[in-house]
Amino acid sequence: MSTVGDMTPLVLHDREITVALSHHGAEPVSIRDQDDHEYLWSGDDPWRRHAPVLFPVICRVPDDRIRVGDETFPMPQHGFARDREWSVVDSAHDRASFVLVADEETRRYYPFDFALAVTYSVEGRSLSVQYTVENRGDEPMPFDLGSHPAFVWPLEDDQPRSMHQVRFDEPETAPVRRVVDNLLTDERFDNPAWDRVMTLNDAWFTDGAVIMPEVASRGLVYSSGAGRQVRLTWEGFTGITLWSVPGARFVCIEPWRGRPAPTDYVGQFAGKPGNAVVAPGGREELSYRVELL
Repeated sequence: MSTVGDMTPLVLHDREITVALSHHGAEPVSIRDQDDHEYLWSGDDPWRRHAPVLFPVICRVPDDRIRVGDETFPMPQHGFARDREWSVVDSAHDRASFVLVADEETRRYYPFDFALAVTYSVEGRSLSVQYTVENRGDEPMPFDLGSHPAFVWPLEDDQPRSMHQVRFDEPETAPVRRVVDNLLTDERFDNPAWDRVMTLNDAWFTDGAVIMPEVASRGLVYSSGAGRQVRLTWEGFTGITLWSVPGARFVCIEPWRGRPAPTDYVGQFAGKPGNAVVAPGGREELSYRVELL
């Protein structure tokens, strides 16, 4: 069993895929196929992460504080899970399970007795990611949970970035949302994937993330139209967000359960729009799968 603070990436492998995982944030830092081709962003400038876990908030809350009962608590952007050391509770050559459990430090931000587990497993050309959110307390527990994987864009160096597309399994007609200072605005925009296909370009990201909080599909394919492709499928997540920095060589395709707080939101954290709530003693499970095509 690995120990908290171990800086050596934990490597999973099967015949056609190799995945490296960091104890810091329990995030994947590399996904390679049998040709040693890298699909995940390197974590260099301008964004020094790879695929962080967003918990217990996505983006921000106003004033970076949440209210629970009669108290307020500081809450950093995207929560605290991505910046914590997680414990490995089980591992083999093709799977690993990490867990983050409430402690004195997490209760400074989030006064709930939780356990958040993530299990990564590889098979063939696929990586499966399973989250379990457990409420070990005696009060209902609100939360958001998101994954933030950044895939290389272009998928291959000799392919134009402008040829890359995200093709959803179903037409996406629900409005797209945007954030200002990582808080959700009221404005609704036409969905660029109404015909199932979004052609990627930097202009989409000059105003930040493209948020689809009510996604109809349960899968999509990211590709350049030729060569390597990535298929993403999910269960339990209710939205998909795309984000990049204009000119950067990555695109994040993010399954979300929840959404950023509205710019003018006040009130109890439990009432924030989009939150999931786990009953005392209950748990919620969410998952997604990355398949290299």
